[in-house]
Amino acid sequence: MRTDSTLGINFFVRKKRNDPSKYDIYVRITVKKERAEISIKRDIPVCNWDKIRGKAFPINRIMEDLNAYLDTVYGEILNVHRELHMERALITAKLIKARYVGEDEVNHTLLELFEYHNTNMVNTKLI
Repeated sequence: MRTDSTLGINFFVRKKRNDPSKYDIYVRITVKKERAEISIKRDIPVCNWDKIRGKAFPINRIMEDLNAYLDTVYGEILNVHRELHMERALITAKLIKARYVGEDEVNHTLLELFEYHNTNMVNTKLI
């Protein structure tokens, strides 16, 4: 099956404002040249980041765990892309980001749930 959408997932870093000896780690999702960036809420010392691979140098257990976490994030984003593809939804970088961070879910208030219940239970009899 031919697809017109392209998916790119890259990890990159930016220097922390309050500590220039560390980087904040971000993931960039690219679909059809449209970008969306997400902070993964992790940081790393400047000397431990491999810019070519987009991962930490695996010099100790902490850096290996960070790389495992990056692989997990990568896999979760791929799963989101697959879910959207299976739903035959329009696939954009912003939609993948929203689904990944949980912003695409519709949350209902308690009042809305009571109103739904009252309107749908009008003709139902309890035995």
